[in-house]
Amino acid sequence: MSDNTGATGVTVYSDAKFAGQSAELAVGRFALNPDLDNTISSVRVPAGYTVTLYDGPDFTGQKLTLTSDTTQLDSGFNDKTSSIVVTSTAAQAQATGTGASNPNNTAAVDGSDYTAIHQENVSVTFAELW
Repeated sequence: MSDNTGATGVTVYSDAKFAGQSAELAVGRFALNPDLDNTISSVRVPAGYTVTLYDGPDFTGQKLTLTSDTTQLDSGFNDKTSSIVVTSTAAQAQATGTGASNPNNTAAVDGSDYTAIHQENVSVTFAELW
């Protein structure tokens, strides 16, 4: 297993054991292009990140949430991912106002709401990633 401490996102792979074509995904929501749809077999998830895989388009259907590296997606998700949400606990901490200079004048924002409000659905194409 490699050290993911410097990673800036989740990395998805077309084959098991982090092999094959790969793409790094930053925090965001990704509706996979038909060329990339149903091709993901393993996922590297750095500390502080969470990735949710959906087997349906537009974040629908069954979902699988990962918080650590997965060398082989189980049969329910191997080569069946159609959309992905990547979140980071660091981004959520920033959204809640952690470290604000005036703690008495800070508005808290739930991390999941931050993602839903400020992240746009992004269509990811095969050519852009692989």
